[in-house]
Amino acid sequence: SLEINMNQETVFKVAPSGLDYALKCKRCLWLSHRGIKLDAFFPPIFNSFDLIQKKFLITQSVKLMSKDLPDGRIMTELSGFIGSSTLKDKKGRSFVINGKTDVVVEFKTNPKKYGIIDLKTTSISPSKIQNYKLQLESYATIFENPNPKTPKFSNIEELGLYLFEPKEITKISEGSCNMKFETLYLKGSRCHDDLIKRVTDIIDIYLMEEPPEYNLACASCKFVTSLKKEKYI
Repeated sequence: SLEINMNQETVFKVAPSGLDYALKCKRCLWLSHRGIKLDAFFPPIFNSFDLIQKKFLITQSVKLMSKDLPDGRIMTELSGFIGSSTLKDKKGRSFVINGKTDVVVEFKTNPKKYGIIDLKTTSISPSKIQNYKLQLESYATIFENPNPKTPKFSNIEELGLYLFEPKEITKISEGSCNMKFETLYLKGSRCHDDLIKRVTDIIDIYLMEEPPEYNLACASCKFVTSLKKEKYI
């Protein structure tokens, strides 16, 4: 369910992973809120990469990712789903954010500060940080405004992406392969106001009585309009 009713008040549910791309197709967003959506296939190999990267990084100082980071450790005790308490959008409507964070770092600073770093296996480009800024901000917002099952961290000062791009195979022998990856750490910045604006725009679309127009830049809309045009549906 994408919304829950608490004491007759509607509370909308938002997922961090969908925030940055939510407005790409308003029609598909409106339909997804009503339970009509295509299954998105996420290749399981990316989850395998993620687990392997994390397994190595938890044994290291976070300075390995970037020498500009303060020394600190990945909080292995944090795993599973996290969620926010009830928040308000720009129009006073209630929503919660629920998701699964990648890496939470506890820095060895005084006072104690925290960071959220997302690991991505992808092509390396400095502009990638813009593609995930609302996702990272939403994790920070959850920890600053947690539900009872999520720990509270007030000083979240570091948001970042750590990118891995496969570059070359260096050795193959007896059923095993050594592959070299290029890495890049990208520092993000807090953008809480942008997050609340985006959630407001999303809820506006959810509440539209009629679906938005077909968006011909969207593959799903294009597919359906082609079927309609040929009178297959």
